[in-house]
Amino acid sequence: MFALTLLFASALSSVQVRAITASVEESMAQRQIPSIAVRVDRDGTNVYARTFGYRDLADRVPADLATRYQYGSITKQFTGAAILTLAKEGKLSLDDPLGKWLPQFAKYPVTLRQMLVHTSGIADYSGEEWYLRKDYTNPSVGYDPLIAWSASQPLRFTPGTKAEYDNAAYTILARVIEKASGMPYFAFLSKRFLQPLHMTSVAPQTFFKIEPDTARGYMVPQPEVAAVFGISSGATLVPALEWNLTQCDGAGFLVGDTADLQKWDDALLSGRVLGGEIGREFRTAGRLADGKPTYTGPENPAHKPGVYLLGGLGLFEVDGVPVYGANGGTAGFLAFTATIPSKHLAVTILTNRGADLDNSKTTIPIVRALLK
Repeated sequence: MFALTLLFASALSSVQVRAITASVEESMAQRQIPSIAVRVDRDGTNVYARTFGYRDLADRVPADLATRYQYGSITKQFTGAAILTLAKEGKLSLDDPLGKWLPQFAKYPVTLRQMLVHTSGIADYSGEEWYLRKDYTNPSVGYDPLIAWSASQPLRFTPGTKAEYDNAAYTILARVIEKASGMPYFAFLSKRFLQPLHMTSVAPQTFFKIEPDTARGYMVPQPEVAAVFGISSGATLVPALEWNLTQCDGAGFLVGDTADLQKWDDALLSGRVLGGEIGREFRTAGRLADGKPTYTGPENPAHKPGVYLLGGLGLFEVDGVPVYGANGGTAGFLAFTATIPSKHLAVTILTNRGADLDNSKTTIPIVRALLK
């Protein structure tokens, strides 16, 4: 069961269309993915939009082009864009010490720039076993006690000496945005980015629940995950654990459809958002104290040397072609969105199977099909 819309299909060759379709269908069959939504734009014009499978397996509800998925860490791009925007307006500096904005971190020599490119060393609660057991599924626990925990911990390493992916840093950056702008985090995103780009499907996902046009997330509990949460492991898809995403808002709490992520990517490509100097900063690679690039970790979509950028995304290569983009993953969803400037392309791929999968095995074949 699928919904299909192909607009201006001549912009993609029949070989590309067949390759995309084949790779999606193969991935779904081999990896138990309930649904996949793929959208491709060229120079701001949609050239491919298709959904495969079901957004809700229990009720056999097919996914369609209005189906919303959790974006996960793609949210970081909006946090990065907000910080850079406020810096351009003189309301903060990327080289401000974090303690200037959040006094509980004043004892640490950490800058906002280092937080953007994951070189701050701030302790990240999101992977701690105590957090997963105690707070992960608790709807009444917000980010405040978790940020307080990060502030009470020693730094994981000397700031600037290594790059290590850090969700807590982006949740903390959302608090800096609030202080510098005088607005709640999501209200600032809405005013500066979402409303001007007519991204009407995007909203916060505060606690997992099935809302209109929203997919249900699924997972296959792996033994190590099952042990932490006290659930049964196995090889069968089950509804995803409920994650209170308020706890990591600036790092990953947005939900929306493929069209809205493409509006964002199209605006980045054209310069309608973050144009000029701020756009160059958005795509600027981070550097360690010794001048080496801030190489990305295992979340790199291509699993090849990539680099963290100031805008909350990464730069990597697929078959030698530079790609600017990122993965996002939550308990029941995987997301990918990227721009390929040399090909004038933007691509978004959303699924409702959780982060127990390697997303690159779904996304990179689709990117390769576009590069043919």
